[in-house]
Amino acid sequence: MRPTKLPSPRARREPATLAVVDQGWRDALQSRFREATGQTPQATRSACYRIGDALVEIVSDHLQLLAEFETFYGDCAEASTAQASCHLRVTAVQVRGSQLLALTFSGTGFKDLLDIALGPYRFLRGQPFVVATGPGPGWRLLLNANAPDRFLVASDTRTALVNLAEIPGEFVSDCIVSVAQHVQSDVLFMHAASVGVDGAGALLLGASHAGKSTNALALALRGNTFLGDDVAAVRLATREILPVPKSAGLREGPLMRQLEARLQGVRHVRLPGRDGVPRDVVRVGDLFPASKSGPLPLRFAFVLGGLTGIARITAFNPGYADLMRLRGMVVIDTNPVWGQSAGRDLMELLKVLDVLRDLRCYLVDLGTVEETARQIEETMRA
Repeated sequence: MRPTKLPSPRARREPATLAVVDQGWRDALQSRFREATGQTPQATRSACYRIGDALVEIVSDHLQLLAEFETFYGDCAEASTAQASCHLRVTAVQVRGSQLLALTFSGTGFKDLLDIALGPYRFLRGQPFVVATGPGPGWRLLLNANAPDRFLVASDTRTALVNLAEIPGEFVSDCIVSVAQHVQSDVLFMHAASVGVDGAGALLLGASHAGKSTNALALALRGNTFLGDDVAAVRLATREILPVPKSAGLREGPLMRQLEARLQGVRHVRLPGRDGVPRDVVRVGDLFPASKSGPLPLRFAFVLGGLTGIARITAFNPGYADLMRLRGMVVIDTNPVWGQSAGRDLMELLKVLDVLRDLRCYLVDLGTVEETARQIEETMRA
C-alpha cells in the first residue's frame, strides 16, 4: 500500500507554529475527511481494555491496531464493558486504498484530541511539526515541519484522521490510552511501577532507567503481585493503586537471564524500544499468572536511587523541597495531564505529594536485583 499523497501545500512557518496552507490542498484533504467519516468499518472486530477505572472499547477494521493493543495491553483485556465507572468507545476505520486511519471517540470529559498530542511530554515529542488550520470549521492539522506536503494528523474535538505513513510507532494506541487517562479526573496517573506484597500496594518511583521495571519484575519473581511497571494509577478518593499491567519490555541483563526459562514457555515478540534498544515484549500475566490482582490499598512508596552495590533502605518524609525531584520521576510521556502549563504541573505535583504523605516512604540504594527486591519485600512485611 502506497503512502497517502495529497497535492503539495504552500506552507510557511509563523512565530506561533501556525502554518498557512493553500485552499486547494485543504479542499483535497476535506474530501478525504468526508470519505473517512462516511465509510463504515469493513469486517470489524472489537476488544475491551481496562485502563485505570475506564473501560475502553475499540471497534476497528484496522487489524494492526487491534494486534498492537493486544501485544502491549493484553493483560488489561476485559470480556465486556458492562461494569465501568467510565466508558470510552473508539471506532477506527481505515480509508479504502490509503494509509489514512479515521479515529472517532465517544465518551465524556476530554478536550480536543490535538491538545492531548501537542504537549511537550506527549508521543510527538521530538517530532518536528507545524500546526495549520484544518479542512473544515473546528479542524486543525499537524504537518511535517521538514516536508509540509506530508501531514501527520488532522483532528476536531472527537475525530482524528491519522496518516499511518508518517506517525511514529505506537502513536494510535498511545493516543487512545492518553484519552482514557484524560477522562479520569479522579485518578492520578504517574510514571512509576506498582506492586503488591501481602495485599498492600507500593509505588516504585525513580528517574528513567532507575530500575523500576526490573525491581517490579523481581518482586513478581518472588511471588508478589505485579500491578504495572510503566504507569501507576492511584484512585484519589480511596488511595487505592489500580492495576495497569502493560506488557514488559525485557532487556539483556541479570533479570533477563533469570526469566529466560519462563520466557521460552510463553508468547513474546522482540521489538525495539523507544530508545532503539531491542526488548522482548511479553505479558507479565503469562510470565507470572498468580500475580494478577484487582485494586490494592496503597501503603508504601520506594524512591529508587543510584546503584551503590549494597542495597539499603532508609525512611524519609517527602516535603515541598522534593517537588522538583519528584517531577523528574513521575511525569509520563504520554499522559495528557502533564506539560500543558507550569501551573497545571504544580497542581499535579501537589497531588503526588499529598498521596505520598499518606504513605510510608523510603529511599532505596540499589544493590543486586535480588537483594534490593528482598529488602523491599521485607520492609513491607515488617
